[in-house]
Amino acid sequence: MSTKGDHPDHEPKLETEKGLNRRDFVKTGVAAGLGSGALLGSDAVQARGSETGAQPTAWDYDVDIVIAGGGCAGLTAAIRAKDLGASVLVVDQNFDLGGRMLHSAGRMSLGGGDPVQLRDMKGERDREGLVTVDPAEDPEELDDSIDLLFTDITDWSVVDPKGQSPYRYNERELARAWAENCPATRQFLIDNYVRFSRVRGTHGGGGLSRARLATCFLMLGDKTDIKAGTITAEDAGVADRERSSAFAPVQMNNASRSVGPNAVANGAALSRSLEFSAREKGVEFMLHRRFDEIVREEPFSGRVLGITAHYSPRQHPETGELLQSFWQNGNIDERRETVRIRARQAVILASGGHAANPEVRSMFYPALREPAFSTSGQAL
Repeated sequence: MSTKGDHPDHEPKLETEKGLNRRDFVKTGVAAGLGSGALLGSDAVQARGSETGAQPTAWDYDVDIVIAGGGCAGLTAAIRAKDLGASVLVVDQNFDLGGRMLHSAGRMSLGGGDPVQLRDMKGERDREGLVTVDPAEDPEELDDSIDLLFTDITDWSVVDPKGQSPYRYNERELARAWAENCPATRQFLIDNYVRFSRVRGTHGGGGLSRARLATCFLMLGDKTDIKAGTITAEDAGVADRERSSAFAPVQMNNASRSVGPNAVANGAALSRSLEFSAREKGVEFMLHRRFDEIVREEPFSGRVLGITAHYSPRQHPETGELLQSFWQNGNIDERRETVRIRARQAVILASGGHAANPEVRSMFYPALREPAFSTSGQAL
């Protein structure tokens, strides 16, 4: 049973398909070092500054991988880095993890012949037997491939008359890399407690020539237990339609049509499952902490050494009490105004997409340099 501040040890379960292949996560390799979030004395850390020839820096924390942002990209990167043996520290400006993923609908179009497409093509259930309804799509609608997926998101005018014209701006190299990793990404999520409904259609951005969309779900039960795939009605926000919950800030939806009786779905089923896995594997988190800047050997050149982040407390609007995350195991309670965190292997920026950065988005389409109001990319 998963409870606040209490996690059992994890024995990874493998699905019938292999997860992401072991490509270089960090060019220089990933090595287990000091425990993630190891607090160091200034003398010890200053001495480490000489290893790169840079000016000695007084670091407050020293880890292999530092990740800015604890949402969809941040949690998955943290799990992957931990799987490869790295010590990982995630900083996030909010009081809880999940970002916008936690508030999403939890619907995901991948494809390319991913494990959920193959499962539904064969008319099989998921490995736990939670999905009890019949497949929603005919086998031919699920007969997908990496090549077809790639073509679907780059040559929209040929593949399907319903193709979206923005597809023409997709970078082919990035689109190919994405398509090649879609099946493994679905498997990676399954391996980290994410459950998927039957595939039902697809949505914009996922290509429209095949059915690729599956929704993340949990089953109503007597207790909230991520390992078992169950959630209480109170945590799902369905016990009282006037209230949501700390577990699911957005009330979860009835998913019986695509899963079976007592299934509920939205982004909480995705976000909390990934968070549970990350905490269980030993990822550490520094919440109420906003990423400020990347520290390099020189101000504008040289190797990336780490980051600085400042305290950004989120408080209850009425009581002023500091808000706390749903789960707290693995949290570092750090309240100094600014901390400097050394990254021995890599800094990963996962604090939002490029939509809020006019310089970056105009690289894809010059007209997008005009002012726009987006929902992502604060750190960029």
